[in-house]
Amino acid sequence: MKSLTLKDAVFLTITSIIGGGIFVLSPLTYLIAGKCAIYGWILVLIISMILVLPFAYASTKITKSGGPYKYVMKIFGKKVGAIFAYILWFAGVTAISAVVSFFDIIFNIYFNFEHIGIVLVVFLTILIINGIKIVGNFLRIFGILTIITLLYITFSNKIDLSVFNTKVDLFKVLAASYFGLWTMTGWEGIAIPSEAFKNPERDISYGLIIGTFIIGILYLLYTLVVISSNITYTELGELIGILIGNNILIWFCILMIIGGCVFSWLFSLGWMPYALSHDKIFISKFSDTFIKLKKGIPTNGVLLNSFIIATLSIFPSKSLVDLGMFLTLVSYFVLYLSVFKEKSSAFKIKFISLLASIITLLIIAFRVYLLF
Repeated sequence: MKSLTLKDAVFLTITSIIGGGIFVLSPLTYLIAGKCAIYGWILVLIISMILVLPFAYASTKITKSGGPYKYVMKIFGKKVGAIFAYILWFAGVTAISAVVSFFDIIFNIYFNFEHIGIVLVVFLTILIINGIKIVGNFLRIFGILTIITLLYITFSNKIDLSVFNTKVDLFKVLAASYFGLWTMTGWEGIAIPSEAFKNPERDISYGLIIGTFIIGILYLLYTLVVISSNITYTELGELIGILIGNNILIWFCILMIIGGCVFSWLFSLGWMPYALSHDKIFISKFSDTFIKLKKGIPTNGVLLNSFIIATLSIFPSKSLVDLGMFLTLVSYFVLYLSVFKEKSSAFKIKFISLLASIITLLIIAFRVYLLF
């Protein structure tokens, strides 16, 4: 049952990438780079548009669910594709578990409900398994709410455009862009559920590009607000409290943004066991359990991922983010090399893929350097 359209692909991109990260990382980049952080986020937009293009290209070549791993398998063979698939899958469930853990933190600014994130996962899972049409409707609701909330926060606060007069410090700009890029990953989630789209070759590729550009603009606007407000903080709760003020509606909308991110990933990752089973690289005795769709949804795959994510979400969000981000970057590097290696790809695609792989490798190297 192919129901999702280009519009849904745009909203899936927005909701998959915009979760809780922007509310932490934008102030963090300001703390690190001062007013130079705004140039770091401009660089994030430019780099993101480079990094998303190979994903968009690969999505035009694969119409079966599984997305990026299918493409890697096509280029490097079944064994490499299988390893890549499991890295991609584990990176996804780890990263989204961190988002669920972050939902706990935001919710409990006003309440004291331990593991409310698990309740969120259960509720969203019930919505998803009710069918692809329900998924499409809620993608639009979460997507529109995300855009409106960030625009409201932006234009209801003071914006000081004089920040653009700040002298550029290259090191600070690069440092800000490095941390900013942490909240721009998630393109694989849009490419995974190919069979849910009416025209996956077009819808997913254009959805990725359009959605990424919209996200970059929203992040720039939000960062302008953070810099203009001169926010300093030591605790996450304090920061969110400053952003929310006494506006309970904004608190609720932030929860909805985070919930929308969890919703999108629960839906997308549910297609991984389905795709792996069809390719016979899932645990063989369980394969038949995951190859059926119900109302256009791989229900058993969604339930499996929901259980894994709910379990992992009890761990500290920072540890989950660190692990998920590292694995995600490694998987991106492999995909970019795959696009570069494809013989039939045009020169400009090869060049962009090579550039994307170099950028990703530099980010990985910098992350390893920070660990030591």
